[in-house]
Amino acid sequence: MGDFQFTGRAGARNLIRGYDRKAAMNKREKNRENSLTQFSQKQPKDRISELERRVTELEKDFAMLKSLSVLPVFSDEVSDAEKKKRGRREKISDEVLFQYRDELILWLEPIWLWMVDRLPTARTAKQIGAILEAVAEVQDFRPECQKRLLQNAAALREFLWDERFRKTLPKATVTDALTLPWEDERRRRAANQFPSRQIANAMAGVPDISWRRSLDRCSAQPSIAFVAVNMDMFYRDKYGISMPKDRNLTGESCPVPKTPPAGFGPL
Repeated sequence: MGDFQFTGRAGARNLIRGYDRKAAMNKREKNRENSLTQFSQKQPKDRISELERRVTELEKDFAMLKSLSVLPVFSDEVSDAEKKKRGRREKISDEVLFQYRDELILWLEPIWLWMVDRLPTARTAKQIGAILEAVAEVQDFRPECQKRLLQNAAALREFLWDERFRKTLPKATVTDALTLPWEDERRRRAANQFPSRQIANAMAGVPDISWRRSLDRCSAQPSIAFVAVNMDMFYRDKYGISMPKDRNLTGESCPVPKTPPAGFGPL
C-alpha cells in the first residue's frame, strides 16, 4: 500500500476506470483469438495443395469451354470469314433490298414469257440492255428498280453466264411452286428457284453490293409475292401440270414489249 496513494473519491474512480479498460481489452483480445481459431479450423489442413487443386479444376473447365464451337469468344483463332462477318456493315438494308427484289419480280414475271428465250441467251451487256429497255417503263415514269437494273446490265450478264444461275428446274420444284398453299414455306422456297426470281434476287442490291451478296441475302428470305398468272400458265404448260378448275382469268392481261431500239434487230 505504500506505493499507492488514493486521493479521495477521484482516485478511486480512476482506479476503477483503469480496471474496466483493461478488462475490456482482455475480452476483445480473447474474442479475436477465438475468431482466428474458428477460421483456421475451417480451412483445409494443406492450403497450398487445396489451391493447386482448384487451379487445376479451373484450367480443365476453361479448356472444355474453349473447345466448344458454340462459344467462339474463347477461340484463339477466328477465321477470316468470321472476322469479315463481324465487321461487315451492309451498304443496303434488308428492307430496301427486299423491296427492290419484290419490285423486280412484279416487273419481270408478267413479261417473262417474252423474255425467257431472249434474256438468258444474250451475250453482251448491250444486248441485255436493249432487251430490258424494250420492257421498261418510259423514262419519265420509270421506277428506281428498273433504272438500277438497266444501269447495271454488265453485272446481269455476268450473273446470267455464271454457274449459280440455273436456267432449268426439276418438275417437282415447279409443281411445289405452283400448287402448294400460298402460306406454305416450301412453296416460297420453290418459287424462289424460278429464273425470274433468281435474277431479281441477284440484282436487287446492285450496285450497292455485289450480285453474289445480293443473291445470298435475298435467297435466305424468299419473296412472298404470287407467281404472275401468265408465267404460271407458261410453266404449267411446259411441265404438264394441270390448271386449277376454279381459275378465273377475267381481267387478266399480258404486257406487250415496246419496239426494240434501232440497230439492234428483231427481238
